[in-house]
Amino acid sequence: MGSRLQRIVVVVFAGSLCLLSVPVSAESYRWKDKDGNVHYGAIVPPEYAEQPYDVISESGIVIEHVEDTSESMAARAKRAVKERAPLISEDQRRRQSDRLLVIQYQSEADIQKAQDLAIAQLGYDSTLFHQSVASTSAAIRDQIHRAADQQRAGSSIDAEQQEQIDLLYKRLTLDKRRISLLASREAKIRDRYKSELDRWRMLTADDRS
Repeated sequence: MGSRLQRIVVVVFAGSLCLLSVPVSAESYRWKDKDGNVHYGAIVPPEYAEQPYDVISESGIVIEHVEDTSESMAARAKRAVKERAPLISEDQRRRQSDRLLVIQYQSEADIQKAQDLAIAQLGYDSTLFHQSVASTSAAIRDQIHRAADQQRAGSSIDAEQQEQIDLLYKRLTLDKRRISLLASREAKIRDRYKSELDRWRMLTADDRS
């Protein structure tokens, strides 16, 4: 019961942190040309900058309709960023994050378990990609041996065979890139939890002494 209550408190507290700042999302613009046709783009072309236009959020919602075009788009964008500044300071955010960290973890073992779980979630994909690398490498070797036998017999490699070999190499390259990305993600996970562990130790030093 206590563990469940603790998880609920963590979720609620984390949610409150998210509500304390307003993210700046990518914007696009919607305007009409002289014929009334609607256009969308990252900027309003200069020839249409003096007529009303809409500001569209990343999710496709109109977040502002601009009638007064006397203010330049650059100035309006700068003002919008300032208006969306976080509602709490970095110091306040750090203190709240520290509180969440102490609530979430009761011991160093809890942090280690959380790290192991996060890394284990990468394990399934890693296994699949390594298996794919092994099978693709075997298929490439088979294709190359077959092609070599054909050449020794006086036959040339046809276009279909070459295409299959090229596709296998592309798959092998892609799988190796995916494995590399997983390794990078694992390294970031380890760095994150090491940082959390170091911070947790500092915050709880008095309680543990």
